[in-house]
Amino acid sequence: MQNAQKPVNNGAFLKSLIKINNPDWTIEQIEAEFQRKMNAIESDDNGTCEACSG
Repeated sequence: MQNAQKPVNNGAFLKSLIKINNPDWTIEQIEAEFQRKMNAIESDDNGTCEACSG
């Protein structure tokens, strides 16, 4: 049986999506949007998440 490991990418995938959608944003703007999305996920009442749904 393999050990399950948590990915340690510090949100790189979500940050890359933000960068793709906003190519002229600075690193600081991307980080702020990432934090906003992560806070929205944590406070979401109905258990859905924009970044998690597929």
